[in-house]
Amino acid sequence: MYPILFSYKFINIGSYGLMLGLAFYLAFLLTERELTIRGKDPELAYKLLLVIIPSAIIGAKIFHIFENMGEFLRDPKGMIFSGAGLSVYGGFILAFLLSMILIRKNKESILEIFDIVVPAMTLAYGVGRLGCHVSGDGCYGIATSTFLGTPYPNGIVPVTAAVFPTPLFESFVSFMFFILFMKLRKKELPAGIIFFLYLILNGTARFLVEFIRLNPKFALELTQGQIVGILYVITGALGIFLVRKQAQKAA
Repeated sequence: MYPILFSYKFINIGSYGLMLGLAFYLAFLLTERELTIRGKDPELAYKLLLVIIPSAIIGAKIFHIFENMGEFLRDPKGMIFSGAGLSVYGGFILAFLLSMILIRKNKESILEIFDIVVPAMTLAYGVGRLGCHVSGDGCYGIATSTFLGTPYPNGIVPVTAAVFPTPLFESFVSFMFFILFMKLRKKELPAGIIFFLYLILNGTARFLVEFIRLNPKFALELTQGQIVGILYVITGALGIFLVRKQAQKAA
């Protein structure tokens, strides 16, 4: 693992930060392209980027603190300013909320724009999870003796035992979702279908991978990620039902 790619005096360039920056940049380029193709203002992609970057990072950090409150109470300053410890769901939720406000201000349909940005989100998530792997930021799986086991001795959070490389699993699945949604976007679907399907797939994938991750149990013998994953699936299923019902009424 290579958490630091370049270091000179007080300047450190980390692999996670580099991959995260690449993820945001690719998402921006793809969103700008998709907005242009659909006759929307491509400037909205830039506005979304300015909202999503800080809100995703802040939300991810806040969610991680709630998920690891004991560690936070022991060393609040260390956890807040640590480069590790970002919970992706916290970033998603806060970014979703602020993006909705921005989209409304630009007088666009929230569901329509969310459908447009779904492929970019899956691409960015896949690249971001690669950053978790190469930096060894601690979001590993449980120990395993299978051929899939990977140690992270030089990671930000060192682990010498072989563990499931769950960031790679999530990255691979996310790239599969990206391919799927790039195909679905060509179909004439009611606004919101792609976004709500994304919630179902994302929530299901996260629920399953949590069984082999090292996250603590939160409630009902489930991790926080699993509970949020279940809420994603429920929201997605309900959303598809309502969108289809509305489309049938309109027809």
